[in-house]
Amino acid sequence: MTGGSLFSGVGGFELGLLRSGLITEVKWQVEIDGFCQRILAKHFPDTKRYADIRDCGRHNLDPVDVIFGGDPCPVRSRARAHRPTIHPDLSGYFLAVVGGLRPRWVLRENVPASDDTHFQTALELLGYRTVVIRANAAPFTGQNRVRDFIVGCVEDAGIRGFEKSYVRQGGLRPVETGQGAEEGYPCLTTHDRRYDARDGYIWEGRGYLRVADRDERTKLSGFPEGWLGGLSNTRVARVTGNAVVPQVAEAIGRIIKEWVQLQPTTTRQS
Repeated sequence: MTGGSLFSGVGGFELGLLRSGLITEVKWQVEIDGFCQRILAKHFPDTKRYADIRDCGRHNLDPVDVIFGGDPCPVRSRARAHRPTIHPDLSGYFLAVVGGLRPRWVLRENVPASDDTHFQTALELLGYRTVVIRANAAPFTGQNRVRDFIVGCVEDAGIRGFEKSYVRQGGLRPVETGQGAEEGYPCLTTHDRRYDARDGYIWEGRGYLRVADRDERTKLSGFPEGWLGGLSNTRVARVTGNAVVPQVAEAIGRIIKEWVQLQPTTTRQS
């Protein structure tokens, strides 16, 4: 299948889905940050790129089988401690692209929040059947990063049975069971120097405590060595704090691929 990426960041979602074999090509990416665009251009040189999702839709995006992305989370993130944010909620633009292109599959990543049900309901109204996977990156990379993945499929038959496939995978659970923090490095933030109870630290001995460096953040986020080459410590902190962990996306992609292959041929073709 082919894929299209919204709010691409530094390509964690596409890297994971390509590894899983669910998609074989990323036709386009939408990402407004210039530094992230540089990383995407290096690793996906043949992929079309667009800057602003508000300018994107059926008129300029090629049809794809899978649309995936993690829209910005400040509007619902607990890290703000309930302070107001200047960042808009762009989930409606995500849904508008889905409604215009009508892909077979939709994957949306975001922080666990009560408005998951709003996004689910919107997908249902567009004709998709949905499930939510709450996944923690800790079993994969050591970073304690809990995120909700809403999976939508236009095929009616068997989508509920899809849940039975992913509960067998390590680190993936039905959202109803909940999933809290596990032993591991705390969820990476977008700050490269802040000493705060929400961050994790590394003990160097002789009374020296420090935050994770660029290479350590890259590994905790699940990216290959050198993937973020050319970015400063500050930029690496920002992009890894917002990134989709490739190994989690890969696990979900493998489950979807296996599930699709188990369905009757007539269902797959529909």
